[in-house]
Amino acid sequence: MDNSLTKARIELLLLFILYLFILPRVYMDYDMGFWRQWALQIHQHGLANTYNSTINYFPVYIYGLYIYDVLQGTDANIAHNINSIKILFVCFDFLPLVVLCAFRQKLLTFKIPHLFLLLNVAYVFNSMVWGQIDSIYTNLAFLAIITSILYPVGGLLLYVLALNTKQQAIEFLPVMAIILFYSIRNFKTAIITIASAGALQIALLLPFMSTGGTGKLSQIALNTVGLYHNLSISAFNIWYIIARGNPYFINDTDTYILLSYRTVGLILFAVAALAVLIPLFKKVAQLRKSNLPFDEQAHKVLFLGTGLLCLYFFYFNTQMHERYAMPIIIFFFFYGVASKNYKLYILASIPFILSLDKAFSFPDGYLPIVHYKFIYASRVLAAWYTATVIYGSCVYYRLIVKPHTITTH
Repeated sequence: MDNSLTKARIELLLLFILYLFILPRVYMDYDMGFWRQWALQIHQHGLANTYNSTINYFPVYIYGLYIYDVLQGTDANIAHNINSIKILFVCFDFLPLVVLCAFRQKLLTFKIPHLFLLLNVAYVFNSMVWGQIDSIYTNLAFLAIITSILYPVGGLLLYVLALNTKQQAIEFLPVMAIILFYSIRNFKTAIITIASAGALQIALLLPFMSTGGTGKLSQIALNTVGLYHNLSISAFNIWYIIARGNPYFINDTDTYILLSYRTVGLILFAVAALAVLIPLFKKVAQLRKSNLPFDEQAHKVLFLGTGLLCLYFFYFNTQMHERYAMPIIIFFFFYGVASKNYKLYILASIPFILSLDKAFSFPDGYLPIVHYKFIYASRVLAAWYTATVIYGSCVYYRLIVKPHTITTH
């Protein structure tokens, strides 16, 4: 055990140092321009005045920018070294594997081939090249879910952090509710869990209360859904297959058959989500009733079901960006770890990295390979995601209905 921990620590440390050394100097100009502007605003006007400006991200990332400001010290350094903010995102790429592989822990007992995830360009591209923050909420939510199985207080605190990073973390709420239903067995634990989460939420908002920032933040949270009205924002999902024309230029409030595109998307997502959540709830309720721990089968259902929920969220809803598929990578990876079957993980990684690369620097991309128009076509990527949805759903159905038919090799 000690030897395996030491090996994992060395491998993770060396790979992290390597990634810092080769951290790309290119980035998405549009996004990084905001990070630079926001970091300067926070440095010049103070953390408390964050939301008396154009900043519209949630507090956890704001604290990250504040720490970056402190480390850089001057406006000139903040502006010049903005690429270094990617280090924060890379830290969160590593975080789940550091927790699970570099320390003795009870959260997961599987042997985790961590390099299989960290060497996957689809997993690190968004942080290391694009310079986006999706790894923060994704991996906080992942850790929140698996932590909540044994430690509901710690799990909910992690989820509060995820929700305070990006609004997309709301997609994990049903799974968190199911897991907390399993782990909270008495009134005292429920009160402590809720009180701790409330205290953390207040602490996160405290610096902004004196300047009216909490009211502005509430408006940001409420208006986020309507920020864009595009049917799809380079998310090559179902709308690239069934919509006429380019979904980017279609308003999601327009009528599709009888209802608006947005309503149709929500209905499709709700139906698909229920098909995943009901079996997951039944499995967890059975474990709770029998007072049994999460076994290998339960972890398979949890990882695959949560990954599919995230995939459905991305695939059916409108106003999706290409990056919003990121959570499927880590959950399908851990389903592969639990089942020893990585087909779905590989299948999902390919369209995700191709879509990121396509959107990152259209039309040439970033990856040092020749992209042919056929595999780069929007509808081809949408068809690939469709194949992932169908295959993943079939695997989940077999796992639920005929659990012993899923092979482990």
